Amino acid sequence: MGIVGKRINRLARRTGALTLVDLLRDRFGSHAVGITYSAVILVTTSVYLIAQFVAGARILENLLETSYAMGLLLFAVSVVAYTTVGGFRAVAWTDTLQGIVMIIGVVLLVPLTLSAAGGLEKATLTGDRSQAVRVDPEAAEHGVQTERHAYLYPPGPRKQTEPGDGEMGEVFLPFGMGLSLFLIRSLGALMMPTTVPRMLAFRDTAALRRALIVLAPYFLLMYGSSLITMNCAPSLGIDLEPGKSDQAMPALAQKLVELQAAPALLAGLLIAAPFAAVMSTVDSALLVISACVVRDLVEKSFGIRLSDTAVRRLSYSVTALAGTGVFVGALMIEPRFLQPLVIHYVGGAASALFWPGLATLFWRRATATGVTAGLGGGGVIYVAAIFFKSWIDPFVTLHPFVYGFAGSAALVIFVSLLTTRQDEEQLVPYFGRG
Repeated sequence: MGIVGKRINRLARRTGALTLVDLLRDRFGSHAVGITYSAVILVTTSVYLIAQFVAGARILENLLETSYAMGLLLFAVSVVAYTTVGGFRAVAWTDTLQGIVMIIGVVLLVPLTLSAAGGLEKATLTGDRSQAVRVDPEAAEHGVQTERHAYLYPPGPRKQTEPGDGEMGEVFLPFGMGLSLFLIRSLGALMMPTTVPRMLAFRDTAALRRALIVLAPYFLLMYGSSLITMNCAPSLGIDLEPGKSDQAMPALAQKLVELQAAPALLAGLLIAAPFAAVMSTVDSALLVISACVVRDLVEKSFGIRLSDTAVRRLSYSVTALAGTGVFVGALMIEPRFLQPLVIHYVGGAASALFWPGLATLFWRRATATGVTAGLGGGGVIYVAAIFFKSWIDPFVTLHPFVYGFAGSAALVIFVSLLTTRQDEEQLVPYFGRG
């Protein structure tokens, strides 16, 4: 993140680019690159927004004991309204405050949950997890350990271990899926549409370095605390139905109040933590869509000159329309489980955007045709791998992202090498004299 962010920011300041689409379009002098990149951003970010809208609606549905549709309406109106009216300044301030609320709420959950559960060891040896340990009453008579693991793998969904193998209930996480998730979480998030704008915003390298120093303990506290509290949740009697794990945080906060492990006022802060996470994601994504349409497509790619007033009005309209469209999508789809939508966003965006973006930043030999092929081809391969997954899995058990990711890399490299090299004078602002 530090290496890529530093490179993007330096090139943006050197060339006057305001978005990564500006960098790609201006480096290659190609509107096709800008339009293709913008189209991928619009599609993938819309999928991500649907997941976030559903998450916000379910939090309000659980908290207010209302219908899903009413929760969705309340969430959409509140977030879209302040994002549309306040713009970047409103998002910057609300994201900062929401980040503070998130970290305080999530960290406070740890001691409260551990206290209510009687400690981490007791919490993790209850329910289904207790099946992984078997007590041998005869062992005590011989002075040896009385507990032993009953299974090599913990109970979990039925998976396939290797291509061609039959289903085995003992397998917890197949190697192929573990590898896929590692790649999608480590490399996939690097060029996300909601991540890149932050790389363009910092003032200098020192600011980036300070941000990384702050983010490291922030994420450690956030994810470490969530891991501990969610492991304790089953022992407190929070037995959510399959597909409703997205309501775990509000349900846990309410349960702590019922058990008198937390005061009611504090429960409000705990419930606000996941709500703040959703809101901070939604407002940033709405701004990405607005900037993509107004600046990258209308002004730059289509060459339509707008006055400041027209830009402001169009930005308001696009943000409001995007929010309305996502609201309708979330109302019609209402997915049973949110995680697949989030994974599709990350997988689809990484498949299409990672290698074209990296080639633009670091590879002199990249061409407009190669980058366009990587943008479009990576997305098409990813979608095709989803549809044909049932045919592929008996041979190779990998997430569709891996095929799209590898296919995009191959297309960028081979198509660039087979097409005419870019003029050296055009490369000087990006790489200096060769």
